[in-house]
Amino acid sequence: MQALFKLSDLVWVHLKKERFPSKRKSKLLPRVDGPFDMLEKINDNTYKIDLPAEYEVSCIFNIVDLKPYLKDNLLRI
Repeated sequence: MQALFKLSDLVWVHLKKERFPSKRKSKLLPRVDGPFDMLEKINDNTYKIDLPAEYEVSCIFNIVDLKPYLKDNLLRI
């Protein structure tokens, strides 16, 4: 079962090579970026993220590309 996020939650965004080619030029670069604020829940599978304009991609993401940001724990992907 997928985790559902609430508004204003912080999330990591998975940087897929197809969607973020400039961020994934090397295997050694991070696979996630963030944390970013959750702005809007569109439906159970789609969320709008406060993504900076420098990314030059849509700020709408599927839940499979998002991981919760846990400030007390290390990121586990």
